[in-house]
Amino acid sequence: MHSKIREMVDKLNKQFLDKLQNLNEISIFLCGGSGKEEEKFRRKVGEKISSILSHYKYSVYYPEDMFIELILGYQKQDLLTLENLLADSASAVVILLQSPGTFTELGAFTNYKKLNNKLIVIIDPKYARKRSFINLGPVRFLRTKTKSKILFIPMNNSNLNKLVERITETTRNEAKHSSPIKDLTNPIFAYKFYLALIYVFEPIPKNAVLTISRLLATNEERNIVTVAEIVINSLINEKKVSLSSNNLSTTSKGADDLIYGSNTKKRADLVLEFLTELRLEALNLIYRKNYRRIWGEAEGS
Repeated sequence: MHSKIREMVDKLNKQFLDKLQNLNEISIFLCGGSGKEEEKFRRKVGEKISSILSHYKYSVYYPEDMFIELILGYQKQDLLTLENLLADSASAVVILLQSPGTFTELGAFTNYKKLNNKLIVIIDPKYARKRSFINLGPVRFLRTKTKSKILFIPMNNSNLNKLVERITETTRNEAKHSSPIKDLTNPIFAYKFYLALIYVFEPIPKNAVLTISRLLATNEERNIVTVAEIVINSLINEKKVSLSSNNLSTTSKGADDLIYGSNTKKRADLVLEFLTELRLEALNLIYRKNYRRIWGEAEGS
């Protein structure tokens, strides 16, 4: 890989992966029912949480965005393995207990040792005293054997603000004893890094992005590549990145999220200045040295 590209990648790494830059970021893996109305409400909850501007930066991620194409694609990853990977990467896992599917999810996460101390389970108050498998099984276990929290709160639009307030308050407390992995094996932590990488070098071949991730790898390469695929597919699904002839580019939605999403105005101005300077540097290098030759070197390195 061209030394100048590696230098720019290192700058992105420092900006978006450096631990000191992310001390106040709380990442939430938001799970819930897959029915149309349930998903619509869950998205509304997530958007409300992400819009909060405070000393803390809240980032919300959804399982269906992060890995649906990987499940259906050539790698044939099983759902539970991918959910464990993603949930293990978050500060907290919030489960809106809305349907039988989420009951199964709760049971699986309760039995997963790396996860069962960072769950926040939301249950409708009408079920608080009901003798059921959920209350006598997973809920009792989480209450007595783990640091996870059970919140009995109505899940409806009229109670949206209160629900969001309780979730954010609880996730802040959960994050104090939760230590997500902060490198490229964490799809949540690497999300903005890959979005920024594509923004700076667009259009960039997908294979070149994977090559760059391998160069930065400190752990098992397969993990790095799998996580890169998860993030790229998520960005495409969310229409923050477009894919054309195997080349990746950011959309206006992706650029807005990268620069302004969950940032204060001062922070957004600094990010924009940083990315603009790096983008101009990249354009100068790539088109001076020839696009195909530069990325051919990257993919072959």
